[in-house]
Amino acid sequence: MENKFQVLRKVKLFENVGDSLEAMLQCLGSQEKCFSKGEIVLMSGNPVNFVGILLSGELQIIQEDYMGNRSILTEVHPGHIFGEALACAGVDESPVTVVAKANSHIMCLGVARIITTCPSSCQFHNQLIENLLKILARKNLLLSNKNQLLSRRTIQDKVLSYLSLQAEKKGNSQFEIPFTRNELADFLCVDRSALSRVLSKLQKDGVIEYQNKSFKLL
Repeated sequence: MENKFQVLRKVKLFENVGDSLEAMLQCLGSQEKCFSKGEIVLMSGNPVNFVGILLSGELQIIQEDYMGNRSILTEVHPGHIFGEALACAGVDESPVTVVAKANSHIMCLGVARIITTCPSSCQFHNQLIENLLKILARKNLLLSNKNQLLSRRTIQDKVLSYLSLQAEKKGNSQFEIPFTRNELADFLCVDRSALSRVLSKLQKDGVIEYQNKSFKLL
């Protein structure tokens, strides 16, 4: 496993901050926490006053409605941040739950220390705020892409759109997706059995090949 600073130097939030990383973490009052697989990192309904950075492990961000129907919004991998949009928005209650999909090591930064320049006028702080704005803008584009995906009328259209996006993202017609079949159904907001039927039909028709998480567009 990469050490903490190897991971942090790849985090977009710290892009172009030079050699100020250790001093910056001290200024931002960073705290580290560990979570076991299946443990709740952030429960819906709770306030969000931190930006999280995943140092190791894997997280899922999920949303449940009043009836208990679950939708997977996204997954978080090492070097990625989460909670920044909610923290910056100052919401009183989180609309999502963050769960550790594997044993995970997280660094938390107080959002107030990020978006407010400190009394010491640290030279890296303006760069940090600029980086945060870029991250928020990029995630807004990703959210727009998912909304377009979910607006597809049929399960087949949703599946093909999702797989096409993954192939484009990986730059290869053969790729692996991050979801199990149940998780993919939750992500696409479709019935698990109906999803399996569509995948089987697409493979039978020679449109795709797949096994577990591995897919190939033909």
